[in-house]
Amino acid sequence: MKPEATILLADDHPLLCSGLKAMLEPAYAVVAMVHHGDDVVAMVERSRPDVVIMDLSLPGQHGITLTQQLKAGAHPPRVLVVTMHADPVYVEEALRAGADGYLLKTTRAAEIRKGVAEVLAGRPYVALELRPPHPAVPPGGPAAQPPQGGGELDGVHHLTERQLEVLHLVGKGLPSIDIGAQLGISLKAVEYHRSTIRAVLGLTSQAAFYRYAALYAERRARGDGAPAPIEKEEVP
Repeated sequence: MKPEATILLADDHPLLCSGLKAMLEPAYAVVAMVHHGDDVVAMVERSRPDVVIMDLSLPGQHGITLTQQLKAGAHPPRVLVVTMHADPVYVEEALRAGADGYLLKTTRAAEIRKGVAEVLAGRPYVALELRPPHPAVPPGGPAAQPPQGGGELDGVHHLTERQLEVLHLVGKGLPSIDIGAQLGISLKAVEYHRSTIRAVLGLTSQAAFYRYAALYAERRARGDGAPAPIEKEEVP
């Protein structure tokens, strides 16, 4: 039987790659297996797979950064994330980076094969247990709503210096992995700050959070949206 498409596996666990390979063949041809993030882009350019099945927690470059790089290339493959991270923040960041699908390593074989088929057909696919009630909306997207509160930037003066930095970079459209790199903090710390900002401002949806962040970044660029922080904050 002729394979339907070619696949590159990027995961630092060789046994998991072998399991995925056995699961996907012969319907699909696994053309390469890569175990270090720094080797992914070169191998993709060399083997030109139709789909890259990508772990996020790779040694070297992170899977989200790699997804951005692959999607910006001359011959971007479909990217299907298969990872242990079930946190909605990771799902959102991966999709915003350009991933075509997102599954968990605990996902059944039949759904992984379905995910591959769906992304190959140009249809985004996220595991059923990870789908939010409402899809994530990028900053300034049509479904974004004004932040809750009496004023456009109501409550921003309650944020700390670090929270304002994170809010500013979110408003500029940076994914969490890049925010962490720019501020010199971990991805977990960025997630903590994002969660705290939403709690402090009373923003109950991601859409409201992104709208608020975009407005803050716009005001800050004009020089009238960056009030003095209330205090220094220790990074968790």
